[in-house]
Amino acid sequence: MRQRANSPAVASGEADVATPCSAWHAMAPDWELIGDLQGGTRAMRAAGERWLPREPRESLEAYRIRLSRTVLFNGFGRAVQTLSGKPFAKPASLGDGADPRIRALCRDLDLGGRDLTTFARDVLRAALTDGVTHLLVDYPEARDGVETLHDERRRGARPYCVHVPARDLIGWRAGDGGTLERLRIRETVVERAGAWGERVVPQVRVLEPGRWTVWRKPDSSEDARWRQVAGGETSLDRIPFVSIYAGRTGFLTARPPLMDLAWLNLAHWQSSSDQRHILHVARVPILFARNLKVGEDGVEIGPNRLILGDGDAADLRYVEHSGAAIAAGRQDLVDLEDRMAVMGLDLLVGRTGGATATERAIDAARADSALAGLVREVEEGLTRALGLAAEWMDLPPDSAGRVTLDPDMGLDAREAQEVDLLLRARIAGEIDRPTFLAEIRRRGILADLA
Repeated sequence: MRQRANSPAVASGEADVATPCSAWHAMAPDWELIGDLQGGTRAMRAAGERWLPREPRESLEAYRIRLSRTVLFNGFGRAVQTLSGKPFAKPASLGDGADPRIRALCRDLDLGGRDLTTFARDVLRAALTDGVTHLLVDYPEARDGVETLHDERRRGARPYCVHVPARDLIGWRAGDGGTLERLRIRETVVERAGAWGERVVPQVRVLEPGRWTVWRKPDSSEDARWRQVAGGETSLDRIPFVSIYAGRTGFLTARPPLMDLAWLNLAHWQSSSDQRHILHVARVPILFARNLKVGEDGVEIGPNRLILGDGDAADLRYVEHSGAAIAAGRQDLVDLEDRMAVMGLDLLVGRTGGATATERAIDAARADSALAGLVREVEEGLTRALGLAAEWMDLPPDSAGRVTLDPDMGLDAREAQEVDLLLRARIAGEIDRPTFLAEIRRRGILADLA
């Protein structure tokens, strides 16, 4: 992006530039749970009562002890890791018509060391978790305000892709026909502080057709106003922004496709906490005493101590848990783990419609799976992003080539029907867990997830 810097200004007569829009707030609760699940046991413990409520009359000390014993079984994270890796058994590729300069750009697509394959995998993973993710095609700021194309090439300036997660796009405004008129992107910048230290500075980048600005607070106080600290113009008459959807609900809005899996994982987290607690209770029996003779020093318990009772009703014994609830809790955890595995597999299964599934072509079956549809979205999004990069490099529109991911990551018609039958049989209880896992592994489908 050929940019000409402007002088800083102070925000006046407008709402807080860092305030997310209403559509962002509607999606944020889903991202909150998903983010904590992705953070693992540490993040779930830090969330505390948000995901693990305290029982009535449970003391804070007892709750903290119970929370510290709870460990996350991250079925959600396993599903995301496996599904996002499935389309990358082979590296991402560009079509034969791609310009050599675009191919060179794809070896370090984000100026951070990620090539096209690594960048595409991260984009697909973000779309799986958040439901939508975005790409910004940017260009280094021109030196001394103005540069010719020759000057830029001489110093190695070139466009690059910025991955913008859904939760960082905090506001937008669209015109007629869905044309973007303004975007607000939340960013975090790490700056040096002295010889050894560093400080984290939050900022908001505002993009408009042909214009960009950056806003920061001069200090960390709540009353401080956001100020424009940088800005300038670009050579494009539109915002170079591409959105990739996995569960679209509207313009720049979506629902995470694995949200139901996330709720199941939360149920497992809570059930696991109960199970760990009841195991602790069962392993530490309670000593019950009745009608004992107690001296001035109380009652001493030990192998070389004699304890006397007072009358026929005297009694001293350990009260232990029967264990019935432990077995029920364990079964609940196993059932939840099975259902999580089924939901992860479900994105790979092409819904081809009953008995006619085997009569369809292999390509058609693959096209019907949710994961295959998302892979096509990622391919299209990256192709459009490279097209914007080619435009900034003054290359012909068709010189960017087409991005292609592994076309063999899906299931053919026979595999789709078999897996669908296995899933239904496991949910109905017609086959047990070992049989289900053995059949999935035998087919080489999501062995790590199962």
